[in-house]
Amino acid sequence: MLLECSNLSKSCDNVKALDGVSFALDKGISFILGPNGSGKTTFIKIMSNLIKPDSGDVRILGRPYLDLKPGEIGFAFEKTVFPRFVKVGDYLHAVGEIRGNDNSDEIISLFQLEKVREKRFSELSQGYKRRFLVASAFVGFPKVVFLDEPFSNVDITARKIMMEVFMELRHRVNVVIVSHVFTNVERIDSLVLLRSGRVIGNLRGDDLRGMNGFRASFDDGTVVINDVEKINELILGGKRLVSIEPVSLESWLMERF
Repeated sequence: MLLECSNLSKSCDNVKALDGVSFALDKGISFILGPNGSGKTTFIKIMSNLIKPDSGDVRILGRPYLDLKPGEIGFAFEKTVFPRFVKVGDYLHAVGEIRGNDNSDEIISLFQLEKVREKRFSELSQGYKRRFLVASAFVGFPKVVFLDEPFSNVDITARKIMMEVFMELRHRVNVVIVSHVFTNVERIDSLVLLRSGRVIGNLRGDDLRGMNGFRASFDDGTVVINDVEKINELILGGKRLVSIEPVSLESWLMERF
């Protein structure tokens, strides 16, 4: 077992961001999935000790999450303020030294960052900025990394590269992807669905591996693949959902969303 979350609650401005959340994640690669306002950001802020929960407990690898040392846990946040002048290679090298395991050269190779190694953060495209920030979470090979919307502002090629790296490292680093978009669901180990601060589904092992992705079609010809937030946005905007196919995972998801 990688992570056990028990009755986790957090209120912000009199709104229950997390309301008695309980779920479990197996070792390997996991997704915590949900639209905006589902509690995903609150959860990852708690995991990174940016905020404290009102109640509840989270254990990682059998230990209280706050007992993990900095070198044992890594984070990559969607919205990160980063010094413009910092160079990619220098920063990753420094992180490796701080964590006591400078594997920055290997990480640069895995995430295909060689051609931007000497570039400053301000010189990177949005896609490379995201890939660099995600890569930084893996430097030193912590026991677990939490990735907040890692596929934001990246094209399909970069997304493929990152997922291949996650798959390659899954037996060395546990990966928890917090997102409203998911991919390669048939190859991951755990899935949690959040909505309005509550768990509406928790799939693990064979229950998850037997499912596939989904494709939603709207009356104006719009097609959405594996993006729950976009579907919600279109429906709230007045577009009519025509079909969801194939059955299996998307039917399971839509019943809960």
